[in-house]
Amino acid sequence: MTSILDGLETTAQVVTPKSPFQRVIGQAHAVSIVQSAVKQRRHVLLCGAPGIGKSMLAKAAYSLLSPPNQEIRLRRNPSQPDRPIVIVSGSEYEQATQSAGDEPSFSLYMTPDRLPVDISIKMGYRCQKCGSLSVPTDPLCLDCGAAKRCDWLGSDSYHALFRIIDVVREPALQTVTSIEKIADSTYHTTYERIGDTEISVTRRRLEDSTQTPPEQRTDAERVLVAREACRFIRVSGASHVELLGDVKHDPYGSAESLGMAAHLRVIPGAIHEAHEGVLYIDEISALGPHQSHLLTAMQDHVYPISGHNPLSSGAAVRVDNVPCDFILFASCNPENIGAILPALRSRIRGYGYEIMLSSWMKKSVESVNDIIRFISQTVEEDGKIPHLTVKAAEEVIAAAEKMAFQYDGQRDALTLRLRELGGLIRIAGDLAVQDNATLIQPEHVKKAGVLSRGIDLDEMVSHSYGAPEMASRNYFF
Repeated sequence: MTSILDGLETTAQVVTPKSPFQRVIGQAHAVSIVQSAVKQRRHVLLCGAPGIGKSMLAKAAYSLLSPPNQEIRLRRNPSQPDRPIVIVSGSEYEQATQSAGDEPSFSLYMTPDRLPVDISIKMGYRCQKCGSLSVPTDPLCLDCGAAKRCDWLGSDSYHALFRIIDVVREPALQTVTSIEKIADSTYHTTYERIGDTEISVTRRRLEDSTQTPPEQRTDAERVLVAREACRFIRVSGASHVELLGDVKHDPYGSAESLGMAAHLRVIPGAIHEAHEGVLYIDEISALGPHQSHLLTAMQDHVYPISGHNPLSSGAAVRVDNVPCDFILFASCNPENIGAILPALRSRIRGYGYEIMLSSWMKKSVESVNDIIRFISQTVEEDGKIPHLTVKAAEEVIAAAEKMAFQYDGQRDALTLRLRELGGLIRIAGDLAVQDNATLIQPEHVKKAGVLSRGIDLDEMVSHSYGAPEMASRNYFF
């Protein structure tokens, strides 16, 4: 293999990869694992030094996912205004509607986990206390032990009769009917249980309707997470409200005639916005004890939204069973991995991967070519700096080799701390722009090596005592 710079004059002639995974430099092992993890919907913890491509891997992972199928909506609950109703519309509804054409009714089959929450409770599939699923013949929830609706009426057991009286007072319903709005049409829907894990759904259209203009829509229902919304959600570990959602304060509380209805004040958390997508949490250890809430969301795939300020009227509002079936991509520095909740790490290891990323790679023709591609990528992504001459690119490669020794003590190696290497390239480009140069020259890279090293603590102390210059400087060059 020869250098891709052979025969070229500038880095503008370097062909850069378009695939997001091919743009990740020096992490082939991690790329392979991440691609498999996304295909199997596994969680991933990325551990490594800052600036080595953790967020790039997470973004690349999202590119492998299919577009989301579901939209999450909230509907006003007339009987309990502070308990808005969650509606999850899936693509199977629209497909069934389209296949029906102008027919007034159609049928489909559904699994218990796809049923609306209130319907699944009435039919005995879902616990009304914790929301866990089980078969209708189970009188108690297998997760929390609470009594739930259950169809024991057909049993000949004498003991079963007393279980009906003492534990379950309402039998599970074989058939449930409701009025639903789907794809801008209103339907009379009949749910009929035909087995422990299958439900027949028959819908009859009551009236034809077209899409209502936004200015004419009613406030009885609102979209919480739109189907077309980007489901790659990146958050820091600084705020649990950002992660879990909140409810806005209204001075009139539940008095909807004076203030804003509860379902209009609900703010989705990152875990809900990432439903069917990727939730990327940078520095997950910063979440501290709130990691336990994240763990619950990962286990149940639903998590309630409530107000977090006890002095706000939003604290009285709670929306139960809001979907949050996401793939977690979390990152941390090696020194902070001990601050991650052991139960959360266990969950990731049990249902995913922990990956240690490398901060350097052995110097070879192939790795040098990777750095050259990275140089060209950096110029293209920045869009404000010129490309490099071949000699300037060679200076950047020399800087990458020196950084590998400075930070990781590795000789004959190239750094993978690409954020800092990218900073060197951008500063060199700024210097070239100042000189009205059409290309970045080797002297620009050398000067950038001085400027890009940042401020040392010793230098700050020295300047605070009036020293004009440091006696020694840790330059790359």
